[in-house]
Amino acid sequence: MTQKTIYFIPGTMCDERLWQPLWRQLEELSPPSLKLIHLVIPKQDSIEDIVAQLAKEIINDDSLLVGFSLGGYLASQLAITYPEKIKHLLLVSNLSSTLTADELKERSRTIDWIKANGYSGISRKRIHKLLHPNAVKNQSIISTIKAMDHDLGKSVLLQQLTITTQRKNLFPKLSEMSLPVTYCIGKQDHIVDFKKITNLTTYNKNIRVEVIENTGHMLPLEQPAILANIIKSCFI
Repeated sequence: MTQKTIYFIPGTMCDERLWQPLWRQLEELSPPSLKLIHLVIPKQDSIEDIVAQLAKEIINDDSLLVGFSLGGYLASQLAITYPEKIKHLLLVSNLSSTLTADELKERSRTIDWIKANGYSGISRKRIHKLLHPNAVKNQSIISTIKAMDHDLGKSVLLQQLTITTQRKNLFPKLSEMSLPVTYCIGKQDHIVDFKKITNLTTYNKNIRVEVIENTGHMLPLEQPAILANIIKSCFI
């Protein structure tokens, strides 16, 4: 059986721990045929430089690329810039678009606050915003979010917020490509509005949208089994 390589790009203040529950599910579904590789978001001075560095890490061309949240945006840019490297694109909790006015204001306030007061870790309010109400009492998920945030720390947060805030709308370019693209979005995601993408994809046959019930923004941690099956249907 030919081995398939799947590369994973995490989101803001996330590391390989984001994918662990999903990887366990994938290995149960198809253990011999998958090579799962986590890509660390590099510390560069622009989105273009970040994407160029990530592209160097994708050694197996014609590969499968999964991106979560910020990683979904970076994966979208990578697929547009280096289409020969990607066989299928799976975007989780991201629309490949610009940030909303509210998100831009919130980021600006957060950056100013951290610079003035330091950073003591992700707040309970922020964690609750990221999760479906069913998940806010799941201590395993909450502990993972807190641990990733703690270990990455202030400098990574400031760098990721500052460099990746100004984004272009990449959806039109993605929709013009022959590359298969699958969007996976939690129905109760308070950061990503799935209705925006479902309206845009009506006439784009290469783009598929999966809306996951009872799920917030942290889809890989909240619904790893469902996400694993979607990956299997796309890639395997």
